Amino acid sequence: MSKHDNAASRFVVGGPWAGFTLVVATLLYIVNYMDRMVLSATLPLIKADLMLTDAQCGWLGTIYFIVVAALTLPAAILCDRWSRKKSLSIMAFLWSAATFLTGMGGGFLPLFAARGGVGVGEAGFAPGGIAYVSGSFKEESRARVMGVFNLGQPLGSILGIVIAGVVAQANLWGMGWRSPFFLFAVPGVLLGILVLFTRDYPTVPITARSPGGGQIGVGKGLLLVLRTPTLLFTSLGVGALSFVGGAVAYWLPTYFVRTRGIDVAKASYLMGGIILVACVGPILGGILADEWKKKRTNARPLTAAFFALFLGVFLYFGFFVDMARILSASYLLFIISGVMLFAYTAPAYAVTQDLVPRSMRSISMGLLVLITYGTLGAYSPVLVGWLSDVLGSAGQPNLTAAFMFVPPVAFLGALFFFMAARFHDRDVAKVSSGIGDGDDSAGDR
Repeated sequence: MSKHDNAASRFVVGGPWAGFTLVVATLLYIVNYMDRMVLSATLPLIKADLMLTDAQCGWLGTIYFIVVAALTLPAAILCDRWSRKKSLSIMAFLWSAATFLTGMGGGFLPLFAARGGVGVGEAGFAPGGIAYVSGSFKEESRARVMGVFNLGQPLGSILGIVIAGVVAQANLWGMGWRSPFFLFAVPGVLLGILVLFTRDYPTVPITARSPGGGQIGVGKGLLLVLRTPTLLFTSLGVGALSFVGGAVAYWLPTYFVRTRGIDVAKASYLMGGIILVACVGPILGGILADEWKKKRTNARPLTAAFFALFLGVFLYFGFFVDMARILSASYLLFIISGVMLFAYTAPAYAVTQDLVPRSMRSISMGLLVLITYGTLGAYSPVLVGWLSDVLGSAGQPNLTAAFMFVPPVAFLGALFFFMAARFHDRDVAKVSSGIGDGDDSAGDR
């Protein structure tokens, strides 16, 4: 019996092992976002300590996304063609080490390099993790499972922001803003070991269903994905929403500090409250998309489109009401915006898995991340920071004015998702007849 046959015989779609994989992968996703968001919570303290401009602070966020865009596809190919669990383990070790080094940074350049290092570690996690979880469950529950996995985004964000803000403000160990970076490096290492005990599905060749069949390889598989309009428009839509999410997640705590005259810990609590309620977003989006799909086949991209549209509306109203100093009402609008911002993820990510075979699921997500951050998603931290400097006066940056340029990008994302929905049914039929797995017997599709 071959090595592939042994792996295939041990792996079963669904069941307790799939649940274990989902739990561990989701915990890793939580830590992933904790290590990503710790910078957002501590940014006012870092800016004051190292005397940085808003544009420099923005670059500390943008370099992460640029590195992710550059490395996500190679990392995704590694996940699909080698091993999901081993790849995720290595990534966890890398981003944890880079988080620790961030806490040791003594100026802009060391911090810039360390945050780029976090991007090196996290580049392939979303593609690999989503493929790993998706391949462990049956297709009919995929959006719901993606909803659970994508809880890692809001949960990791709230834990990262609140804990980092409180720990930094409390000056834990006498290290100020550096202490949460040292603290957050630990759980990634522990989970990086634990993920090695999950049960991976077998790596199989990419094969064609066209006459003659045979393996088509990674290159032709990539071309097939790139020639699928639904996947391209979905990626562009995610890019637009990632721009909005990056701007809000990175700068909103600092916005609260400046406009409400509060300290970092209180701003972290405000941001944490928004994200806490937003935790319902991925589950809500996944359930609505799966239920609507029973009646309409292109429901998943359509669901993402409506969430993107509502996000732009509520976010705009939130800032206008906040400028009118109706603070309770504006905070409620920011909370609703947070729900919308996370709700689109489950249906959008499910689309990237629906239109490709198991052997290309990491690659499909890798292309999505590459397009996401290669187009719009990477640049919101530095663009908002630059606009804040430009629209403000000497020594008085203006984040409020800079934020006015953010909600229109959500409307652009809605347009991209509507276009994805338009091509969806045609592309499903086209892709299912043109490319397949070497392991259809797994029965997950």
